[in-house]
Amino acid sequence: MHVERIRGTRSERLKGKKIVLGVTGSIAAVETVKLARELIRRGAEVFAVMSKSARKIIHPYALEFATGNKVITEITGEIEHVKFFGKNGLADLLLIAPSTANTISKIANGIDDTPVTTFATTALGAKKPILIAPAMHEAMMENEAVIRNMEKLKEMGIEIIEPRIEEGKAKFAEIEKICLHVERALYPKDFAGKKVVVTAGPTFEHLDPIRFISNKSSGIMGKEIALEIWRRGAEVVFISSKDIGINLPNFKQIRIRSVLDMLKAVMDEIRDCSLFVSSAAASDFLVEMEKKKIKTAREVTITLKEAPKIIKEVRKVYDGDIIGFKAETGVTDEELERIAKERLECDNLSMVVANDVLERGMGTEDTRVVVVTRKRSEWFEGMKSDVAKKIVEVYIRDCL
Repeated sequence: MHVERIRGTRSERLKGKKIVLGVTGSIAAVETVKLARELIRRGAEVFAVMSKSARKIIHPYALEFATGNKVITEITGEIEHVKFFGKNGLADLLLIAPSTANTISKIANGIDDTPVTTFATTALGAKKPILIAPAMHEAMMENEAVIRNMEKLKEMGIEIIEPRIEEGKAKFAEIEKICLHVERALYPKDFAGKKVVVTAGPTFEHLDPIRFISNKSSGIMGKEIALEIWRRGAEVVFISSKDIGINLPNFKQIRIRSVLDMLKAVMDEIRDCSLFVSSAAASDFLVEMEKKKIKTAREVTITLKEAPKIIKEVRKVYDGDIIGFKAETGVTDEELERIAKERLECDNLSMVVANDVLERGMGTEDTRVVVVTRKRSEWFEGMKSDVAKKIVEVYIRDCL
């Protein structure tokens, strides 16, 4: 089947999970083919259920093609809502995306007159997770009755995925954002109630208003670790010269430029956190910035001064868990492992992740690292998103 060729090609975070995608009569229903396919690429099996209004916007055949499963357009003698969300039902989660104001209000007030609302009624009774991604005109979102009904849904345990407010509309949330919410809803909550500070990416030390010293770091590993910990229930503070491109609840993003900016942001956030992940490639040097562009010359002398080490400064005020990162160049596996162990002891860290960036790692999509804790050393390689997941799992196993 064509669907099997793409299942799990992006990740296996939703492997084995059965997701019912409820589609209602918003023009954003045209985006559900892409959404269904992305959920499948993360390992899920997707079943679509559509309201009559949704079928006026997108044909059920489109979602049958996208999911590889027959689309539910009415409740029949198979009692589909019970099959998926009754006691011991097949489904793990109900995602209503897009959801109109009409559907939101019906679910909030116990009205059950479409296949989608019937599924919601049953899933609520079975206490299965429900996510709703609204899409409507902004004026409708600001209607007091709709606001009250969304608050009622939250009180009932339903999670609302905040839409993008653009051009006077509450637009369908980014597909990446919706998928991340689905993953978080189905992940174990190892970090529930914990605040985690994560640094990522390069810093930029300006020589003048237009020139700077930096490095090749992409920040991908730090971003992926931050998202992995967020999926597991943490309140994350992400400090980086780059952002993740979307807004997530309980995911605070602090944009910085220089190593001193990063240090200040970390010190402001560190005192009440449960874990500090220092994955940034922060500059080792400071430079005094010229106020005007440095004129072209045959020779320019630049004076570099040693920058403060963020982990060492943090250790002066924080005695909790720290995950450190160590980048080396041109060393053997044995040397890299020895360096990582020395760093673990020297800075009193819970874990060190080390790699040889000449081999791969800095600025690349994939990596090969050694993960060292006080209990073990393990090597991992692959896409950074997959390696990040393994790093977090080792921390949970050995340190949490």
